[in-house]
Amino acid sequence: MAVEQLKLEMHSWQAALKAYDAGDFNEALQLFEPIADTAKILVNTALIHSQLGNRALAHENFTRAIELDKYLAIAYFQRGVCSFYAGEYVAAAKDFSDAQIMMRTNAEINYDILGLNYKLKLREILFNKWLTLLAAGNKGEASSVLQNLREEPASSELEDLILQTEERPEQGVPFSVPVGTLYRPSAARLQLLYSAELNQSSIHSESTPVQTTRPRRRLPSLCTASSDTASIISPSIKEHRKYRTSMSSTIKPSPISDDSPVVGAIFSAPKRAELNRVVGNDMTAPLNDIDSIPCAGARISHGHLLGLMAWRFVVRLDGSSPGLPSVVTNFILDTGSKDTYVPAEVLVSLGRGRVEPGTEVTVRIQGIKVKCLVAESGDAGRVGISFMTAGDLTYYFDSPRTAPILYYGSERPAHVPRTIYLPRRSWLARILSLFTRSSAA
Repeated sequence: MAVEQLKLEMHSWQAALKAYDAGDFNEALQLFEPIADTAKILVNTALIHSQLGNRALAHENFTRAIELDKYLAIAYFQRGVCSFYAGEYVAAAKDFSDAQIMMRTNAEINYDILGLNYKLKLREILFNKWLTLLAAGNKGEASSVLQNLREEPASSELEDLILQTEERPEQGVPFSVPVGTLYRPSAARLQLLYSAELNQSSIHSESTPVQTTRPRRRLPSLCTASSDTASIISPSIKEHRKYRTSMSSTIKPSPISDDSPVVGAIFSAPKRAELNRVVGNDMTAPLNDIDSIPCAGARISHGHLLGLMAWRFVVRLDGSSPGLPSVVTNFILDTGSKDTYVPAEVLVSLGRGRVEPGTEVTVRIQGIKVKCLVAESGDAGRVGISFMTAGDLTYYFDSPRTAPILYYGSERPAHVPRTIYLPRRSWLARILSLFTRSSAA
């Protein structure tokens, strides 16, 4: 299940880092190997191979990381460094150009929030590209890159380095991630694991009561039907410079989870009919619906589902064929559940036929491959920890009444789309606009 996989990944990750920090690099590589199916772990193995002088293996692992995350600027950057030291200057220059593109007009990307203690800076990418073009003998293009480099704000140390390299380009050394810097588990992943284990431990404690002298304090939840003032919300856009919204600050156990018989006996999962009444009918063909990440959801403001956050996702069966059918499905966000539940009606609509509740199936939700359980008949779809971790996702909303935005955890907050409100016009203005349109027609 998702939680067990997360535990295995975290334990293997920590063991590999412990071996690396102790100087046992080969042991670290062996421990990373079973979980080397994410871009972060592949970057780690590539960095270790680079440190050991295995440039071919480092290049291969950086390439695999890019295949999993084509926007990972740090992987292009470090692969370029590998190619530079191998004398493959054309390939290195292309990688530095791609890294520059992936910066998307940012002066720097701080990877610390993702677990890598490193800031990738545009001026250092440009320096590496300039150095590579000089080494390749392409002085014309190198001169153009140098001009761009000098337009970027730079420290006195970098200015001195540029002057030294101009005098003796053969002695130039490219910038790279410092030795000893690896991806370590981010706060978001640790919080996900903590939330899941807390949920399981609370279920266990409820099934085996223990006397205590002090009542337990309930953790707040995004999914409670509470007032807006009691809601846990991310900071407003004005606070983005001070604080980065992440799952570590928003994920809390949800009371709608029914992952155990104990909870299932006292709680009835939200129904599709209730959810459809609030956010609209689902099981329709996607026409104008967004089928990728980022995407906006809705915070339910009334009815039995008050306070829950819902999304209309595009779901299809897992497969490489571009002609696979897809269907719009309503889902509730349930961060207290380790599993993701897909309504049985979805599989029927996609041509899979009737599947027994509780059966594990693999589908793609908004393009993200995730293992789901088939929900009980009539139950609403719910996305849990397995979906959020599969896509490395988080969400943001400015105020209690603003539609939440689901986006990749690696995105910079300033680039996340926001809900835009149009001014509400008076009834008289709306009536007059009808006459204006009629006369214009």
